[in-house]
Amino acid sequence: MNKLKDSRYMQYIAAVSATTSMSAAAVYVSWPSPSLPILQGDDSPIGRPITEEEGSWLVSIYNLAVIPAAFLTGWLIESYGRKKTLLIGGIFLLVPWFMAIFANHVAWLYALRVIGGTGGGTITIVCSVYNGEIAENDIRGRLGSTFILLKQVGTLLVLAIGPYVSYTWLAIIGMIVASVFLGTFVFMPESPYYLMKVHDRDNAEKNLRTLSSNTVDDKFIEDRLNEIEYTVTQDMENKGDLWQFLTNPQYRKVIMIMTGIKTLQQLNGTAAVDAYLQTIIELSSSSISSEVSSIIFGVIQIPAVLTASYLVDKLGRKPLLITAALGCAVALVGEGTYFYLQDQTDVDISSLSWLPTSALCLFLIMNPLGIQSLVYVLLGELFPTNVKGIAVSAFTAYGGTLAFLVSKFFTPLSNALGRYMPFWIFAGICVLGAIFVWFFLPETKGKTFAEIQESLKSRKDKEKDIKDVC
Repeated sequence: MNKLKDSRYMQYIAAVSATTSMSAAAVYVSWPSPSLPILQGDDSPIGRPITEEEGSWLVSIYNLAVIPAAFLTGWLIESYGRKKTLLIGGIFLLVPWFMAIFANHVAWLYALRVIGGTGGGTITIVCSVYNGEIAENDIRGRLGSTFILLKQVGTLLVLAIGPYVSYTWLAIIGMIVASVFLGTFVFMPESPYYLMKVHDRDNAEKNLRTLSSNTVDDKFIEDRLNEIEYTVTQDMENKGDLWQFLTNPQYRKVIMIMTGIKTLQQLNGTAAVDAYLQTIIELSSSSISSEVSSIIFGVIQIPAVLTASYLVDKLGRKPLLITAALGCAVALVGEGTYFYLQDQTDVDISSLSWLPTSALCLFLIMNPLGIQSLVYVLLGELFPTNVKGIAVSAFTAYGGTLAFLVSKFFTPLSNALGRYMPFWIFAGICVLGAIFVWFFLPETKGKTFAEIQESLKSRKDKEKDIKDVC
């Protein structure tokens, strides 16, 4: 057993390299936080200040671009494999930064956000699949959590450095992060599951040995290959197209589960908080400057993600998701309450100057602890191989749609109903999400892909399988 554990360092290296792409995407997601105040100022780098409406489109159009990218990626991942598709996504994350540097019109900014959103949508899909397929069963959750860890590293980079460097230098930093991903991942192995799916057993064995650091014996490799082959064969017995995915009764339960969890992930307010962080801090009249608060918020998320990666394979997915959802609800109620007292009452809130920053801190700790990190783990676990690419693409498109709506209408909703109302709406969704997870999400900790699919079958399907065997 110790020898097996010692052999896993290549799995960690491959997962970290793959999810460095998420750092590159996170730079795009958080870029508006320090950049919008600059673009809306008198010294705007495009020659004129952009309007509030243009700013809302600049924030939200990234998420809108994720939707078509998701379906294109579903085809790429099955036709060209996980590795090549990730590299294509990395190129889409690199190129737009040149446009940011030389942009002289808001249309150029829209274009770079669309291209960046295309790259972000691509790597979001492929990383969750790739990391799930290269990992051993008992560390799959941990490796899946590197997805959100590297995302937070990219976010921290923007929040910590963005307010203190020029607009151009922030774009150069984005280019460097994307280049690091492309320069490292090109040397990583393709998923053995994909290679087995395309009947390339020799290379599947070769890559499996690489991922095991060439330290395990032949019997272990043969057993793993047989397990992968069995899983792929069982999954591929059913036709894996979009229509089959949407209409086949065997997928209804997992579609329902992932719809609920993906709704929780996007409608808990993450997109709005990421994009408007500095603006929210400034509006709250916090006693700490928005620049310093941004750094604090970036830093505190890293320990939360590390804690999640440690606990996910010990406590399980379900307890972490419920804890994170309820924690986010408390934080959002606190944030909304502060804005309500500030805008709707005559109460002296000078003694509550600590509340908005503390509430955001709690939200940014609890959110990556479960909601943001585990959704991608579950996407890679719950769907069988024959529809995994289609499923992850469909739910990425669904998530992109919800994120677009949240980021586009956060400001108009705040203006129409009061700045407190969106936070209370997000809090209510978090509570409903925790209840949903409690009743419907099966625990996948430590299970093989075959065991997970078996646990998702209805009683009728299980009885049919028994009859077929008999």
